[in-house]
Amino acid sequence: MDDERLPKRLFYGDVATGARRQGSQKLRYKETLKKWLKQLQINPATWEDLAQDRPAWRRSVDTGSAIYEADRIATAKAKRAARKSPAPRTNTFDAQALPTC
Repeated sequence: MDDERLPKRLFYGDVATGARRQGSQKLRYKETLKKWLKQLQINPATWEDLAQDRPAWRRSVDTGSAIYEADRIATAKAKRAARKSPAPRTNTFDAQALPTC
């Protein structure tokens, strides 16, 4: 088989220039569910038992989502404050006492 066929040339050209799409594997449903349960501070091992009691489940989801949202907003505010704060000034000369007359 010819090594100069079109797909091989395209692939190796993309690898050399770094133009290939970056990313990871797609998450399965269970992996996504586990990730969100952890973000809501619900134990992934016992969430099914908690879901049997509907009022307790709703309470835990509501409190977990409120905590997550508050943390997300605080993080965003801190990032924005760091981005908007002026850069610290650096003096390019040594600070020396001025002579007095």
